[in-house]
Amino acid sequence: MKIRIDLSRTAIIVMIISLALVYPLLWMKMLADPVQYTGADFIAFYAAGRIADNEGAAQAYNLNLQKKYQEGVVNREIELQETFPYIHPPFVIPLAQLATTTDYLISFQRWALLMSLAFAASIPFLTALTREHLPRNQNLILAIGILLFFPVFQSILLGQDNAIMFLGLSLLIWGIFRKKDWAAGLGLALCTIRPHFAIFLLLPFIFQRHTVLKWFVLSAFALALFSLFYTGFSGMKGFINILAVSGSGEGFRTNEENMINLIGLLRRLFPFLSSALIRTIGWIFYGLALLSMSIYFWRNSANLSENEISLTAVAAILFSPHSHAQDLILLIAPIVVLMLILLKRDSLPAKNIVLIPLSISLLLLFSYYSPLLTHTIPYVLMFGLLFAIWKYQVNPTNP
Repeated sequence: MKIRIDLSRTAIIVMIISLALVYPLLWMKMLADPVQYTGADFIAFYAAGRIADNEGAAQAYNLNLQKKYQEGVVNREIELQETFPYIHPPFVIPLAQLATTTDYLISFQRWALLMSLAFAASIPFLTALTREHLPRNQNLILAIGILLFFPVFQSILLGQDNAIMFLGLSLLIWGIFRKKDWAAGLGLALCTIRPHFAIFLLLPFIFQRHTVLKWFVLSAFALALFSLFYTGFSGMKGFINILAVSGSGEGFRTNEENMINLIGLLRRLFPFLSSALIRTIGWIFYGLALLSMSIYFWRNSANLSENEISLTAVAAILFSPHSHAQDLILLIAPIVVLMLILLKRDSLPAKNIVLIPLSISLLLLFSYYSPLLTHTIPYVLMFGLLFAIWKYQVNPTNP
């Protein structure tokens, strides 16, 4: 009697189990190593939360206070340039306060839970777009693939707040495809948690679907008003000042050589060039990218489609002056767009299409252990996804 093995089902099981096992192991390894968990990005959120509790939210951007509270975590004196600066918008501070206690490690775990909840809230918006194209079991596989998306896990492992960006991006994508302009505008407003990315994502709506722009302005104004109420004018000024510190690229754990943008690429390819020159080149290309894309969207405003979100997401990663591996969460935009194109045009079997997020997560996890791959694979993915979207739009093929 021959036993038939469903290779497709076996591949799905292996991929899911691999990611589901490795993630907890990496998380437990982090929690077991004081050097890792005190050196994670979360220490900036912890300091901001504790400062807001003890000194007032207006002082959250005070670098000297951030240094003091971070020294209390690492139990040693640190230089000001060694401080992890809190460079996030004021509306995130209440979440930091909610997560933080006097115990840093417990605070880290509470923060991870909060970010996981924000991430989980994003999934229904994305799977709703494919529900009409996929049977329930395959849509469930897709949901699991999104749940195990490596860039978001990496963000949680580092103690970052990219899950909020992911929620905003999911709302934006859902709003665009479902013609829910209020959701797209709200999603864009949440994306301002990374202002340098949000500018790119906003560009198409300056020239088309102005209702989205109106909802964005309204939602962003509400967030700004809340921030002003919560931290006062001094807090808002501190936020602007800390952005300038981060933008300078000097010290403060900026880690430009490991960035996955143009600046990081130039730092690795031309180490003999001064960091100031490379940073200047990066800012020039950032401005040129914004200008050229604005011209493109202006000239094609009558023909803009949902696919422009893919172009803006990739451009945001590549040209923004501050992009790290966890910021690859923006790739969910071209991933979803590509899947919808393939599903609508029946270009590939649906059982293969739903494996795209899982496959990309495995690829990124594999590259995580090799500096060469870590600094190569993201660029391949960015351009590969854009090429695939263009290819199947221009020349769709049936299996």
